[in-house]
Amino acid sequence: MSSLFTLLRDQVYGVWRQIRAQADDESVLPLLRPVAPYAGPQALSPVAMLGVLLALVVTSGFALAAFGVLLLASLVLYFLFTEVLGLTIEVRQPF
Repeated sequence: MSSLFTLLRDQVYGVWRQIRAQADDESVLPLLRPVAPYAGPQALSPVAMLGVLLALVVTSGFALAAFGVLLLASLVLYFLFTEVLGLTIEVRQPF
């Protein structure tokens, strides 16, 4: 029996394959270009696309770093509770 995650993944992958089969590069690239109020000269359009993609990568890196700090803080709290204070942490499955 397949898990729910596997079923969802297969459905999303199927939709992605259909989109890729119907779309060519000329129909997808205009979605990445700046629109009228923000668009500058045509020569700067690729520079704007690269700038936006770079900003997206940088902000994603900050988000991953923040997630890493959260996991490290959780590990430190677990160490303090179990090793220093001598508390036990049990996780039970609800009935």
